Amino acid sequence: MENSRRTIKGTYFYIAIAGIFMLIICHSWLSDGMFMDGTIYATLSRNLSSGLGTFWQPHLTNTLFPAFFEHPPLAFGLEGILFRIFGDSRLVERFYSLLTVIITGMIIVSIWKLILKKSSTGWLPLLFWMAMPTVTWASVNNMLENTLIIFICLSVLFYLKYQKSNRIVFLFLTGLMLSFGFLTKGFVTFTPLSFPFFYWLFTRKSKFSSMVSNTVIILISAVLPLILLFLFTGAHEFFPKYIAMAFSKITTGVTADSRLYIIYRLVMELLAAFGIILVLMVYCWKNKLSFYNIRSGLIPSSAFFSLGLAGVFPILATMDQSAYFLLLSFPFFAISLGLIVNPLIETLLERIDYNSNRYRLFKLFGVIGLSAGIILSVYFSKDFNRDKNMLKDMRVILVQLEEDSTINILPEMYEEWSLHANYGRYKNISLDPDLNKKHEYLLIRTSLYSDTISNGFEKIDLKTEEYELFRRKISDNSEFHQ
Repeated sequence: MENSRRTIKGTYFYIAIAGIFMLIICHSWLSDGMFMDGTIYATLSRNLSSGLGTFWQPHLTNTLFPAFFEHPPLAFGLEGILFRIFGDSRLVERFYSLLTVIITGMIIVSIWKLILKKSSTGWLPLLFWMAMPTVTWASVNNMLENTLIIFICLSVLFYLKYQKSNRIVFLFLTGLMLSFGFLTKGFVTFTPLSFPFFYWLFTRKSKFSSMVSNTVIILISAVLPLILLFLFTGAHEFFPKYIAMAFSKITTGVTADSRLYIIYRLVMELLAAFGIILVLMVYCWKNKLSFYNIRSGLIPSSAFFSLGLAGVFPILATMDQSAYFLLLSFPFFAISLGLIVNPLIETLLERIDYNSNRYRLFKLFGVIGLSAGIILSVYFSKDFNRDKNMLKDMRVILVQLEEDSTINILPEMYEEWSLHANYGRYKNISLDPDLNKKHEYLLIRTSLYSDTISNGFEKIDLKTEEYELFRRKISDNSEFHQ
């Protein structure tokens, strides 16, 4: 009965955190425009649901990645299911992205319950997780990591379940989740293979030999399904090309000025969580509350913090670094920080007067915040999150173009990847920079206009700002290239 009351009281903390989260993302969640990668993934998923491309060879456009081998296809297949169910709407990728965050949050709470055997503070790691800016950013940008984190967290959850029950089926499930993770974003998914070691190192609840054998079983369970896919499906064509592409990025990709950039980003991401902890400790110090109980959470906290670092340090080996690479580690840093301060939170919760006006105001804040976040998301759905001019012009230009068609662009525009992704996403338009292939229409960036364009094309008078559409003159009786 007491646990039931604690759970009900804890519910309002979940509602408050959900409210804060929705207020943070309300302008970006349903508005038009996403990070380039997320738009590409949405296009691949939509195309897959429409029969363009196959699971092992997803299709972006006819002129850019007609067969996409940059990442494994599982996330595209899963998101494609939603497109098949709900139709072709940009809201599909937004709801899919948010759904992955909700599922991950539920898994984090489940891990928390396994560690502490209580749910009243399961909102605490969620608070630290949501305080990391890239988490909220990724939740509205349809990143592959959103799906990957689900499988990584599930692998840790199943391993903890094995530790509690000693049922070997959970080891097999741990490995299977890593297989799914690999099919989502490749080799980075194998970070949790280090968790049995860290769990043994800090808790010493099992023998070293048992830890090693558990790790071997997990590894076999992870690799065997991939081998079977390679032998008996189209994966035998995909895997070699993907692996070559992945190692090429590791050795030649450059997106950072220093190998230590990822450490800097990690510190920046954790600053808000550290700030919350500092405020909490100052409050407890001023109220003369004991810090002694913090020691009880240090051992499990160390295991999860080490797991988080295990996902960070390999990135130091390459100059291809971005903040969103850290997403797979953030849940474990959040759990680790939560475990450290949980004894203080438990003490504070015991001091709360749940019949006071302050607590009623807190409950009201959570409900109003969540409601306002949802309402504002709908209100801002007609706004733009990014690429405003490009998307506004595209809406006007797409009216002139037939679906599934190909148009010319200037060669200088070929590396405008967001342009390719958005025209592919909204009307399956392919952009061809080869002007020798005479397509009916030419799309140009206004700043690149030259008099030579008017020799072979006539401008279509549209109310655009950054891009202009031209139609090829047909006085020479030339045929358009299809």
